[in-house]
Amino acid sequence: MGLDAYLSGEISERTVHQARELDIHYFAAGHHATERYGVQALGDHIAATFGILHRHIDIDNPA
Repeated sequence: MGLDAYLSGEISERTVHQARELDIHYFAAGHHATERYGVQALGDHIAATFGILHRHIDIDNPA
């Protein structure tokens, strides 16, 4: 596919080895870090579209 990097929210031992074999940089950033901004943006969009209030509460997850 012509990739030189792969960013994922999930760590996978199999993917680590595949990336090494294919000479691709693999970034496993974790679910919490990769999912929080999309959820915030969706909440902002829904609030603006429907004229409602929302609050995103970010609770740190060390996993």
